[in-house]
Amino acid sequence: MTEKMVIWPAYLAAGRTRKEGRKVSRKNAVKSPKVEEIEKVARLLKLEPEVEIEKAYPKTQWEKSGRVLVSKGGRKGVIMADIAIGIRAMREKTKAAKH
Repeated sequence: MTEKMVIWPAYLAAGRTRKEGRKVSRKNAVKSPKVEEIEKVARLLKLEPEVEIEKAYPKTQWEKSGRVLVSKGGRKGVIMADIAIGIRAMREKTKAAKH
């Protein structure tokens, strides 16, 4: 079994400060990332995502945001940035398709 790393939506959230759990740079952060989006992008990146919907980020235990486990295929910071950029690209495509 490959080793997994946890990606919480909070890590990619533009609405959070570093202190509140954001781990990607502000320019890569996305507004309200959803576990479904993280899963979709992680799958495109061949990271074998597993969604755990009932989990709550430790800093906001009252909020069941869910989390995504992805296979460790490099440095966590790089993987998180790739996922955030992927979510942004996916949203742009969806927006473009609607117009």
